[in-house]
Amino acid sequence: MEIPEPEKAELRIPKAALEALAAAVEVRTVATVKDGDGLDWYYPVGTRDEDHVEFALLPGGEEVFLRMSSRRDQTLVVRIEQWHKLVGHIVGPTA
Repeated sequence: MEIPEPEKAELRIPKAALEALAAAVEVRTVATVKDGDGLDWYYPVGTRDEDHVEFALLPGGEEVFLRMSSRRDQTLVVRIEQWHKLVGHIVGPTA
């Protein structure tokens, strides 16, 4: 049985939404909402009525879902190591 190549996905995140996510992660000001499957989605406080980035830590803690609120049908799955690199990159080094 041949294993198919994974599909490449592109998640376009507007700069303002990424900056809001970075600020929320940096100062730990995120809100949460539970979806129909019981998964907690986190997003920057005060952006619920705006287009925003949402993320969810999957059970087991090895992967993170990432999506735009305007495109919830398109979810990017990121390994936890990649998530830490992304967050470190957008937040910057902490002292």
